[in-house]
Amino acid sequence: MATFLAISGSLRAESFNTRLINALAPLAPPSARVVQFDISDVPLYNQDLDSDSPPPVIAALRTAVQEADGIVISTPEYNHTIPAVTKNFIDWLSRPYNQGHLRDKKIVFVVASPGPTSGTYCLSHGTELLELLGNTVVAGFTIGAVNEKIVSDDGADVIVDSATADQLRDALAALAQ
Repeated sequence: MATFLAISGSLRAESFNTRLINALAPLAPPSARVVQFDISDVPLYNQDLDSDSPPPVIAALRTAVQEADGIVISTPEYNHTIPAVTKNFIDWLSRPYNQGHLRDKKIVFVVASPGPTSGTYCLSHGTELLELLGNTVVAGFTIGAVNEKIVSDDGADVIVDSATADQLRDALAALAQ
């Protein structure tokens, strides 16, 4: 069974991106499972901490990425680019230089926002960065008005917009191939 690692690029408790990650499992192909990694305890990248024994959360993150068959990143766009939180975990995963765990991975990169058209700059910058690091972005897209497309149903987040659900389902299928 394929394992897809899902990471939200937001630390906000009610983040739409985290809620989107929470809603992925039912959309995954039957041959795949979605596991989440919470980055809220990931420290700012500091090369002094990046040694043979990095902080435990970094070792766990690197192991999760190494073992994953595909990765889903869902992030907001801040100031027309990648938020610091998202860039930070990418920095940890791309080190040491040319030996990082974030290479040769298939990635779905999603930028979700309550705004109707925001996210295109982050999508462009994020896709370029992930590909420069040696990955393949199999699907990259923005989801505008995300606040209208996710609901909580008995404590579980559910994508209620059929076009968004289909887009995510297709992206997860692309990871499985």
